[in-house]
This record gives sequence, C-alpha cells and structure tokens, in this order.
Amino acid sequence: MSPPGGPKDETPPELIEVIPPNGTTHFKGGRVELLFSEYIDENTVDRSVSILPFLDEEPEIVYKGNRLHIYFPDSLSVDQTYIVSINRGLSDEHKVNLSQGIQVAFATGSEIDRGIISGSIYYSKDASLNLWKIQNENDHLKFYERVPDYVIDASNEGYYEFNFLSLGQYKIAAVDKVLSGIPIVLDKFIYGLSWVPTIELSSQENIKELNIKIPNRLGGIKMINAENLQDSWGKITFSESINNVINQIQLEIINEDSSKLNTKLFQDPGDDTQLHFLLEDPINGYISIHLNETKKWNTTLIESSSIRLNMQAIVDTTELLIIQPDAKSKVQLKSKSIEPLKVIFSNLFELNSHENSIFLFKDSVSIPFDINWDTPLSLDLVPKTKWEVSSNYELKLFEESISPIYGIPLKDSVTSIQFKTSDYEKFGKLIINTIPEKSGKIVVELQNMEKSYLTFLSVVNFDGKTIISEIPEGNYSLMFFQDRDSSMQYSYGQIEPYRTSEWFYYYQDTIKIRSNWDMELQKIEFDLAE
Repeated sequence: MSPPGGPKDETPPELIEVIPPNGTTHFKGGRVELLFSEYIDENTVDRSVSILPFLDEEPEIVYKGNRLHIYFPDSLSVDQTYIVSINRGLSDEHKVNLSQGIQVAFATGSEIDRGIISGSIYYSKDASLNLWKIQNENDHLKFYERVPDYVIDASNEGYYEFNFLSLGQYKIAAVDKVLSGIPIVLDKFIYGLSWVPTIELSSQENIKELNIKIPNRLGGIKMINAENLQDSWGKITFSESINNVINQIQLEIINEDSSKLNTKLFQDPGDDTQLHFLLEDPINGYISIHLNETKKWNTTLIESSSIRLNMQAIVDTTELLIIQPDAKSKVQLKSKSIEPLKVIFSNLFELNSHENSIFLFKDSVSIPFDINWDTPLSLDLVPKTKWEVSSNYELKLFEESISPIYGIPLKDSVTSIQFKTSDYEKFGKLIINTIPEKSGKIVVELQNMEKSYLTFLSVVNFDGKTIISEIPEGNYSLMFFQDRDSSMQYSYGQIEPYRTSEWFYYYQDTIKIRSNWDMELQKIEFDLAE
C-alpha cells in the first residue's frame, strides 16, 4: 500500500532573490537572474514574464528549475528604467499561481524612476491594466492603436500598482485579462477608463486611488435569435434581461414585399430575455425583423440588428400546460398591497368565462378574486381580500372553459394546483449623509449583493442627505457616482472620441438592511473629479 501523499501544496511561489539586485543603476544589459522559493512550471514562463517598456529586441528567457535567467540586449536606451514584470499567470510545478504580480527594476542611468500609479479595478472577472506613456500630440489621440508601454494584472481583490515610472503624461485603460498587452480594437474590446483624462507624473509623484470600472458586456443588449411559433406568432431572444428597456425597444417587422406588418409585442411572462410578437394576419413565408439602435446620452442601450425568419403554420398537437404556479410556488406578500398570483400558460389561450374557468380556495373555502390580463400567455389573479401569510391555497382550472388558440386543451377536465404564500416581505430604510467637497450631481446606487436586479438609485439632495425607503432585507453594496450626463447610469468612458469615465466611489462596508430598522450613515466625505 502506497504511503499517503500529504496535504496539497497551495502555497504560492515567491521571488526570494534578484541578481543584480532590484534597483540596480548604471545597468548595461546582460543576464538578470530571478530565484524563486519553488520550482517553476516552465509552460507558464513565456506568457507571464515581460520587460517594460517593451524592447525592440525580445530578451531571451532561460528556464532553470527554480531560477529564471533573462538576457537583456546591450543596446538599451540611455537614462531609462526597465521593469521585469511577472504577472499572476506564473505558477510553480504544483500549478499554484503567484498571489500577486511582481515588478523589479534596473536603470541604465544614475537613478531609478520612482513614479507610482495605483488604484482598484471593479470587474466581475480577472482584469489587467494597460498604460501608455504619451509621446506626442498625435499619440495623445491615437495611443490605443499601439501596444501599451506598461502592463500589469490586478490582484484577486482588484488592486493594481505601476512602479518605477518616469516623469511625463500617461493614458490608462483597464481590460479583461485575456486582452492585456495589445492595442485596443474599437467596438471589439471591453474596457474601462479613468475619470482623469491625462495622468501627469511629476517630481516622482505617487498617484493613488485611480480607480476604474469595467463593464460586464460590450455595447448594448443584443438580439440573439428569433423563432417561428405559428404563422402569426414568433418569439425573439435577447442577450440579457429587457426589463429595464422594454418600453424603449424599437422593432419593425417587414414582409417580403417591403411592407411594414402590424404587430403586437409582449414580454414573455416567465423569461425576461424574451419578447413575443403577434402579427395581425398570418404569414406563409419570410419576414425581416429589424431592431433599431437605442441610445441614451451617447450610451448604447440596445444594438441594431436584423434577423430573417421563415413564418409558417405548425400543426401543434401538444396539450396546454400550466407553467406557473406549481407546488413550489410562493406568492411573495407585501404588507401595503395585495400581490397578484401570476398564472402562466404554455400557449396562447382564451377564457370563455372566468367565473366558470378558475377557482381559488383556502381550506375548501372559495376566495373571490379579480382577473387582470397580463399577456396573451398569462393572467394575474388578485384576491379581493388580503392573502393570509404563510398559508396553503389551491387553484382549480376547468378545461372546458379554457381554450388554447393552438394545440389541444388541458389534459384533465379539472387541473388542481397547490401553492403557498410567504410571510410579509420585510423592509428597512437607509439614510445617507454626505459631505462632497465640490458641487455636482451625485447619484447613489444601492445594489443587493445576491440579487443584482434589486438596485435602488437616488440623487443626493443639496443638503447631502439621501433617504432610500422600502428596501428588502439583505446585504447591499453602496456606490456614489458623478452623473455628468444626467443618464442616471454610470458611464465607463469612451476611447474614440476620448471621453473620461464618471467619477465614482464605493463605500467600503457592506450595507446590512434589517426589517423595520432605519440605518443611518454619517458624514461620508469624498472629493469629486474636476
């Protein structure tokens, strides 16, 4: 029997010695040796080690177990600080990566440049920073078209720090890690910019808290595909939820003779990424679905696109189903209103008479209710008296009074569904007191850390006080941003034509909202961008 292997090695490798020492001046090139605490995985070396600023002649890197030998050319620039930058992709032989990037520097002149730019990146994935030193007036505008002079990875926590920078002007962009170290291709790359248009480094300056947000998607919401459901009914799927833009969707459906078709649109009641369309007349042939671009203050909310779709009648032999509610459903109750029970069907349907179609019971007692038509696939059932909290209810639907427009009726003459109600949803209040140093429209964004759709936006009042009420219990993040374009959404900046991002600030602590509790934050102070 083989002996046990012991605990898994999860200790990141460390750089323990540099020859010649880090900070060496009058460097003439030649070999630099890096000694690590563990044997390095040779396969990770080439993509993890680089010289900054980039050299015209690639240095030779030789793997020696727990050592790396880097051979600099002897044709180095005068009075230049060169940085050996090692990103977090470098791992040891046990596949454990560096815990953070490493930078060591050597100067061909008499002193090492000491400029520092640091801050935090806010992004859902691994991020890197691209930094360009501006060379001339044209470079000021077109810097992004060339390889950046300096590249570094952000840590797991989002922190980054460029060291050993010389005096001058710089431009910075944060990108997804897989896109680091290469020119930025407009309309193809996700990136975030700083709220500082040009970074000025003077007198070996240390610029801190230059924070950047990267958007999680490129451009606006996209139309992904369309599906023919019947000769007058189809469904369109988008790249993400359209809840917040449903009233801004500009959609046209064109027949093959170029005539515009009369269309009714409605959002899928069970999938917030889908939009249904109903044509006034059936079509047997191709249609073109044109989605027009929707912009708001130079920000693309919905991207333009077109899909050609073959419409035709389909023989539907499927039974009508009740998608919602089911035995696991709960009506989420609120103390100040009566929440509807949403009933979603699998197909378009008609009610002959709801008095004989649907019944609601609690403990075998019939509950009177009203019906509101929500969509052609769903209806809202609203009891005339309040739901009882944490209780069991029964919904009964009679097949003879519910007629599917396509397909065949419900399988059973009576469909019975058991469901429950929740306890009353619990709410708290947040009172925020701020002390901005300069004037400017500041927006507060409070976002639930588990349910991002629970987001509250409010403009900070002139006296610095903001009150957000009716907040469901939970943990929230709190962000402030300077809403320069009055869009009530954060702007990440734009490279061409160049436009800085909006200033933002994240409150460091998690906001914990409790029911029936007023939480007050005192004297939050921040310095707005110019």
